[in-house]
Amino acid sequence: MPQPAADSVNFDPRVLVSTWRHCWFWATPLGVALGCAAAFTVYASFVPMFKASHMLEANQDYIVFENVLAESSNLEATEKQIILSDIVLDDVVSKADIQAVGFSDPVQSVNTIRDGLGIETAGTQTLLRITYADPDPNIAALVCNEVAASFLEQRERLDNRRVIDLESWLTPSIDLWKAEVQGHERRISELSKSTLGFDPNNPVESLEYDLSTLSNLRKEVQDMRVQESWLETAVTRQLDTNATPFNLNEELLVPEPTNADIKRFVENSQEVTRQRGIVAEQETILRSLEKNGLKNLRQEYYNEVSRKVTEAEKKLASAREAAEAQAVKAISDDLRQAAERARTIASKKAVIKTKQDAVNAKEELAKLKARRALLEVEYDNERARLQQKGGNAVELLFAKEDREIASQLLGMMQQRLAAIKIERRRGSGLHTVDAAKPPTRPVVPLPFKNMILAGLLGLAAPFSLGLLLELRAKRVSDAETLTAGNLAPFGEVAKLPSKVGQGKRQRVFEESIDTLRANLMLSKQTKDARTVTVASSMSGEGKSSVSSQLAISLAKACGETVLLVDADLRSPDQHDIFGLEMGPGLAGVMAGDANLADAVDDTLGELVHVLPAGRMTLSPHRLLSSEGMRTLLDEALQNYKYVIVDTAPVLSAGETLAVAAQTDATLVCVMRDVSRSDAVLRSSKRLEAAGANVVGTVFSGVPSRQYAYRYGDYRYLTPKIDT
Repeated sequence: MPQPAADSVNFDPRVLVSTWRHCWFWATPLGVALGCAAAFTVYASFVPMFKASHMLEANQDYIVFENVLAESSNLEATEKQIILSDIVLDDVVSKADIQAVGFSDPVQSVNTIRDGLGIETAGTQTLLRITYADPDPNIAALVCNEVAASFLEQRERLDNRRVIDLESWLTPSIDLWKAEVQGHERRISELSKSTLGFDPNNPVESLEYDLSTLSNLRKEVQDMRVQESWLETAVTRQLDTNATPFNLNEELLVPEPTNADIKRFVENSQEVTRQRGIVAEQETILRSLEKNGLKNLRQEYYNEVSRKVTEAEKKLASAREAAEAQAVKAISDDLRQAAERARTIASKKAVIKTKQDAVNAKEELAKLKARRALLEVEYDNERARLQQKGGNAVELLFAKEDREIASQLLGMMQQRLAAIKIERRRGSGLHTVDAAKPPTRPVVPLPFKNMILAGLLGLAAPFSLGLLLELRAKRVSDAETLTAGNLAPFGEVAKLPSKVGQGKRQRVFEESIDTLRANLMLSKQTKDARTVTVASSMSGEGKSSVSSQLAISLAKACGETVLLVDADLRSPDQHDIFGLEMGPGLAGVMAGDANLADAVDDTLGELVHVLPAGRMTLSPHRLLSSEGMRTLLDEALQNYKYVIVDTAPVLSAGETLAVAAQTDATLVCVMRDVSRSDAVLRSSKRLEAAGANVVGTVFSGVPSRQYAYRYGDYRYLTPKIDT
């Protein structure tokens, strides 16, 4: 018989079906009970959470001047970090009404509130919803409103600071241009006095064309001065380190280590890597010994290596536990350092960008001044030419134009400052639309999903146990399992019907026996065999039924008498199957108390004669010796065409080996969902080692419907005639 292949590491899904057949009757009620208990535990431990909501809206209205104090168009992106910052939450936990409801520890309270807060867009990006979840609906509403109030207070400070900074930047420029306007007023007054006595017939009108050219140059120069003024203000703001409108001390957000991070850290730790290498090295030695057939020859060394493998695996498990204990802290430190580096890099980039913007503004300012200087040279030359032509009248016109330009620029700055002050009166840039109220319904009324999940887990637990038991037992559930294990199936036998009749189950059973008989008579390996042993690994695997029905089928097929020998002296069955007297039987013949002809029962007719087991007077090992069985079989073959021997289980009765060694062929019975593959394998090896010709296994107990599906049900159209 071929040697079995190594066990496959692949999971066979057919074991699930086998598990269901074997354990449904106890696993189902137990699983239902555990599932109900698990679901009730989830229900009993469930604490409903209430979520309060406070809605804010960006103040997009204006009093007179639009876009002077415009608000962000995406509140969630701009305000979320402010709401979650320590500066807001520290103010919340410092309030007496918050401390009165259990938030006494400042650090822990800030973290608790931060974990329970939610900030999200409410329909549009100009609406912001602040939510807080807590088992107490009153606490949820209280915390939510206090967070919103503290945030609005801090936001008010931010807006006030921004207005103050704008006023501080505009006021010096306004004072400067006021002085410039006053200077132009004095200049006009002086020129007017000096020109009161000029000749009215002086052709000033002839200078209009030249004045238009000069006015254009002067306008360009004044426009450049305005641009320079705005650029100088921008450069001053960028270089002013104290110009930050709101110094937000944001908490460093460090992600929690994931299970994958912890597993990766554990497996990559130095000690775990070293112990894993030791285990792999020792396991390689074991596999080499097994592969080369040296396991039995070097048993002590093999056991020593096995012990080292066990010790190394224990050390590996300890190393993993130690690494796992350090994993969370080490990974958290690494993540914190990475977050700090990222924040530092972002801060440096922001500083660099600010400096670069200042440099660019300076360069643009320098270029503007250079262009203005060229225009002023051209303007001065044109002005000197016209002064020679028109005298003080031209100078008076220029003075008035300078005063007009300075007045316009001063008016723009004063209008900007007035607009800021007026629009600031509208209030904060954010306002409450709907304050939080104590919610009346929890977020999840009942944890149906968790209860269903717990119930399914409880229901699956007994079946998981049954699966483990099934995997451990390694029962044979189908003929393919025997084929995969190189336990060649010689034939399959349908399940014996509980009631003998002419129904479909009886017909399928008889057809399966006839097919087994045909295989036995026509196979090249057994066609010359006249003595057949029917054995099994353990009791209850169908060997007695197969041997009795096989004897009947052989007798009908060949038309000659077949002898059925019951060699199971410990627990005989054949006399009960056929309803015969025990008589001296095989035990009497082997003990010399009776001869074969007297011990054989021929009351069933000329097809099948039965030699019952008889009653033991000596040990079965002494009675069923190899020489005695050889003599008995030789004598029986003189009168019978075939001799079928029903034996005791191989693993529990050693005398079966002596019987099987003297017959021409041995069939090992395997009962579906009862026999274990390892037991069948051990039995086959024992029989082969004793000299038996094991031709294959007989897979019995196959449901008639499954057998008919696999091989077909070719029933008789005419009445069957028994021979």
